[in-house]
Amino acid sequence: MSSEQTLFRLFFCVFCAGLPACVNTTVLSGERSEGGASFDSERVLDREIPSLLAEYDAAGAGVGIIKNGELTWTGYYGEQGPGILVTAQTVFNTASVAKTIAAETLLALSAKGLISLDDPIHAHVEHPDLSIDPRFRKLTPRLLLAHRGGLLNWPYSYEDGRAAFISEPGESFSYSGMGIELAAQYAENRLGKDFEDLAFEYLLDPIGVGEMSLGRPKPWMEDRRATPMGTDGAYFDTATGGGRLSEDNYDGSWSAADDLLTTVDAYARFMIAVMESDWLDVEARAVRTRILSPLEGDPVWNCTPEENVVCADRYGHGLGWMVYRFADHAVVKHGGNDSGENALVIYSPDTRNGAVILVNGGNGIFVSTQILGLIGDEPEIAAYYRQLVKKFYGVELPVLRGD
Repeated sequence: MSSEQTLFRLFFCVFCAGLPACVNTTVLSGERSEGGASFDSERVLDREIPSLLAEYDAAGAGVGIIKNGELTWTGYYGEQGPGILVTAQTVFNTASVAKTIAAETLLALSAKGLISLDDPIHAHVEHPDLSIDPRFRKLTPRLLLAHRGGLLNWPYSYEDGRAAFISEPGESFSYSGMGIELAAQYAENRLGKDFEDLAFEYLLDPIGVGEMSLGRPKPWMEDRRATPMGTDGAYFDTATGGGRLSEDNYDGSWSAADDLLTTVDAYARFMIAVMESDWLDVEARAVRTRILSPLEGDPVWNCTPEENVVCADRYGHGLGWMVYRFADHAVVKHGGNDSGENALVIYSPDTRNGAVILVNGGNGIFVSTQILGLIGDEPEIAAYYRQLVKKFYGVELPVLRGD
């Protein structure tokens, strides 16, 4: 894999041969909201997803479609693990989609006046490599959520394995998982309560979402967790190749930036609640979709207008989410992409339509991009992601018809 491809995999956190063509689909409502995709979701996705999983060596997928603020349809395809079908009970690792839970938790805490997004974190957080640098005193949750902290993704992103500033905080965009972790540690230390507990107390419990975990294996997940599948189409055991979620080396800590464990239904209900945002005032809701880190011209995310690709007028990172603006239409999304899983979650605050696409497969980026195109609500975003896939992976994804 080239350095450009590696860079793309790093940033695409926003986005098998021999598998049986198994389908387990649930239609929650046959009705469509006005302005939504004009096709029979069940028929089209049932037709295409099994072959997509086989073509791109991915194990399984779960899909939820939201229309007018309601979860109207879910579908489950392929395998959760060897010989086990994906079902509504399957718990997927959604990788970097964890950042959306962290961001919404911090927004909720800010709305309650318990923290400030503009509070310098240094009074509450220490870091072995960063604290000695004067620039550490400039870091705030707002800068970190918008990936403007001047940090690389993780300490292992540096040649010597030690975190350091690559630019002045607030100066430019640099996607950083450890930046999100620092923002979460600030809230935890300031309030004296485990960050995941804060997420449940001030965000998830009030909206009735329970089946989520910030990177912590829990008893309710037993026999339900999707087994990751590598890009070679082979499963790998989370106890030997799954990184921080290995039962052999897991230290019990939460992760605010990676390894969100959840179901399609739970995440869809969370995202619907985010659309409503009853816990935020009007200004705080507007802050979520405000672009703080423009990405036009960015070496990874720049959109190039071409045949079948219409670029957003403005696009970039807001607080924890990516935001795309097309004249009078806005789209909010995030992706997750690790060695054995992929996730794509997306909604529009104006149409109140959205989708949750979760895949256990290292090649899941190809599958989720194509599923987004098949759903059809955001064809410009789907075309843009096909462009990115071609640019960085050298794979030209065909335009599949959603009819």
